[in-house]
Amino acid sequence: MEIKLATVLITIFNVVILYIYLKKKLFIPVTTFMENRTNTIENNIKTSVNKKKEAEELKKQYEEKLKELNEEGRKIVEEYKIKAQSIHDEIVEAAKKEADFIRQRAREDAELEMERAQDEIKKQIVSLSLLAAAKAIERELDEEKHHALIREFINRVGA
Repeated sequence: MEIKLATVLITIFNVVILYIYLKKKLFIPVTTFMENRTNTIENNIKTSVNKKKEAEELKKQYEEKLKELNEEGRKIVEEYKIKAQSIHDEIVEAAKKEADFIRQRAREDAELEMERAQDEIKKQIVSLSLLAAAKAIERELDEEKHHALIREFINRVGA
């Protein structure tokens, strides 16, 4: 077997042409496709990482906002508790004042009734005294009759 130079050169020429053709039609498009696909995947990964960071930041902001709202809610509840206690205290104080007023009025009414009763008793005593004096004048008084009149007077007065 003999190697001919022309055959080797034609074969080398054919291999170079095949290489250039394959490079142009196959290697470059495949390489470009792979680079584009790699770039797309890297961009998607970067975008996903960025979106994950944004989501975590938003989550953190929402948690802080929720914490603030919970704290504000607690403050509002405390304020209303304080207001309710204040209203309660005012109502109790007003009730105590009214009860004191009613007691004072009842005392005054009782004192007036007592004075009226005392006046009535005084009138009855005067009336009985006049009656006793009239009877004493009508009769002759001796010591025994005098004591009997006093006992009768005391029994009528109720002392």
